[in-house]
Amino acid sequence: MISDRKALSVRIEGADCVITFEGGDAPSVGHAALLLDDRGRLVGVDLGGGGLDRVAVMIGAHEDVASQRDANVSVDIGTLRIHSGAGLVIRSRSG
Repeated sequence: MISDRKALSVRIEGADCVITFEGGDAPSVGHAALLLDDRGRLVGVDLGGGGLDRVAVMIGAHEDVASQRDANVSVDIGTLRIHSGAGLVIRSRSG
């Protein structure tokens, strides 16, 4: 079972994507799975963990997830940073 944390804000800091979320008791991980929609946009981040300790920070709905990709992330008390993740939320005007 996955314990979901709702994203409160998403912002870009340099090349990183920074997400604040409710409930700051998420694991401090190095590797996580990015949850992407069918256009490659970020829907959430599965921080892993086992059993009831598995945590996902969600921007969108689970139903929108079409693929996963490994990523380097860090978590610190309600803030999740996806290193080099800005392109997952920034789209060109044609996209």
